Formats: sequence, structure tokens, C-alpha cells
Amino acid sequence: MAGGRKAVPPHPRFQAAGLPIVSVRSVQNVLFIGLVGLGWGLLGPASKVLFAAQPGVIDGVTLAIARSAWALPVFVLAIVVSWRAAAPRLDARRWAAVVAAGLTFGLVISVVFSIAAQHTSVAHISFLIGLSPVTNTALAALVFRTGLDRRAILALVLGIAGVSLLALSHSANGTALLGDALMVVWLIAFAVYACLLRYIGTSVSTLLLMSVVGAIGMAALLVPGLLLGYGGAIAHVTATPSAGGWFFGEVVVGSTLVAPTAYAATVRRLGVAVATIGSEYFALAVGIVASLAAHEAWNPLTVVAGCILCGALAVTFAPIPSLSKPVVTRERGARVA
Repeated sequence: MAGGRKAVPPHPRFQAAGLPIVSVRSVQNVLFIGLVGLGWGLLGPASKVLFAAQPGVIDGVTLAIARSAWALPVFVLAIVVSWRAAAPRLDARRWAAVVAAGLTFGLVISVVFSIAAQHTSVAHISFLIGLSPVTNTALAALVFRTGLDRRAILALVLGIAGVSLLALSHSANGTALLGDALMVVWLIAFAVYACLLRYIGTSVSTLLLMSVVGAIGMAALLVPGLLLGYGGAIAHVTATPSAGGWFFGEVVVGSTLVAPTAYAATVRRLGVAVATIGSEYFALAVGIVASLAAHEAWNPLTVVAGCILCGALAVTFAPIPSLSKPVVTRERGARVA
């Protein structure tokens, strides 16, 4: 018996056939990673579609405000339902971490990504999102005092080299360079966010945690956005069927409601490093396919930088004999599900 639940033996037919046994938990982990990858991998392409649908009305800031306006009621409803099902058991420090995660998600991650998507290409967004396992692993090692091994240091060096080449490929375009720089800010904020989720632990259900985090983030973004006059896109996201489908299907549901909840569940099951690596590999692949489908121009520096960033991901996760120290160690002070 593990975790209070009786272990379920494998079916005799699978044993007789010699087939590999896959646990239900493993299938769930793969499903969660796929949901995160799709939710975040398609956010860049969806943003581009919306910018093109309503130029002058929908931009990076107004899209983030519209996202918060439509997602906030859903988060509030989810809080009511999930709180009744299982009330949280958190101390004051972990409640503070919940608030910090919400503010980081709403005011930094959401806004910075939307503005970056307005200025840089889907390919650059995808490659920079793909670097998040490196930055998340590095910050988690520092925060939870597990130390940086040779693998993490090499991945960071490759990541910095890849980002530098991406920036160099946009050196003649100040607007695109701004988009790349904002994605670096997004990487830092996302690493902080992942560590906060890990610190909060498992004394609160995943649905309730992400509902509270989402409600805090969306409210913190919506209120000042409306007061400053950036709510113009709220009523224009359904201007065309295509725009409405991308906005509600991807921006609100996929990237705001489903992906963060699935990511939080995966972090609590697998840890920050493995959860982020699996999710962002998937998101990177989705983003690259979307970039090619949109016929974006790739210059040689973009290709080289992308290969280097993929190398950073490989170093972080692949079983390279010369970097034999484990990538993931148990974080001190974190509760493991």
C-alpha cells in the first residue's frame, strides 16, 4: 500500500503477453504534459492571429486585459466549487506564496508574453520558451539549495549562447529585439512562478490552488487595466469567428485555465525540472510547427540559435555519461506528493 491507496496488480493478460506495464499515474503525467505543451505552444500563434484580426484595437496589453476579463469569472466559480470539495490547509507563509504566484502570473507572465508576441516571431518565442527548463532548473537548485551540477552549468552556458544569437539575428530590428528581451524577462518570471508552486506543496488541491492563483492574477491585471483605459479589446475578441475561436479556445481556455492547472499538477508529481522539461519540449515542437505553417522567414542565425537552445534542453535531460550527476534531486523543505 502506497500513499494510503492499495496497489493495483497488473492484468494477467499483459503479464502473459510480456507487454510493458504502464501505470495510470504515468499516463496521467503524459496527458498533463501534453495539455501544457499545447496550451503554451499555441499561445504565440493565437496572439498573432488576434493582432492581425483587429489591428489598432488588439495589441499586447489590451489582449492581456481581455484575457483577464473573460478568465476571471471562471476562476472565481472554480474557487467556489473546489473550496467546498476540499478546504486548503496552508500556513501564513504558503498563503503569501499563493498571492505572490498569482501576482507573478497576472502582472508579469501574462502581460510580458502578450507584448513580446506582438513584437517578435513565433519561432523566437518557441525557442525562448524552450529554454525555460534550463532557467527553472537553475533557479530551483538555488532556491531549494540543491546546488548546480556540471549538467546545469553547461545547459545555462548553451542557453545564454542561444539567446545571444537570437538577439543578434534581430539586431537590425529594434522592435523584434524588444520582443526577445521581454521573453528573457518572461523566463525569469516563469522560473520564480514554478518555484513558488513547488514551495506551496500539496496541502491544497491542484484545482483550488490554480483557481486562487488565477483569480488573484487576473484581478490584479484587470482592475488597473480598466482604470487606465486598456479594456477596449474585451468586446472585440469575437469580431470574426476565427478570432473568437482562437481567443476563447486557446487564450482563455487552453493557456489560462487548462495549461497552468496541468502544469501545477505535473510539478507536484514530478518536480520542477522534469515537469518543465517535458512540457516545454512539447510546447517547443508545437511552436516550431506553427511557425513553419505560418511561413515565417528563418535566417541562418535563427536556425543556429535554435539548434543551440535544443542542445541546452538535451544537456538538461539526456543521460549523457560525462555528466552523470542526476538532474533532479529532492528539494529541501518541499513537500513531495
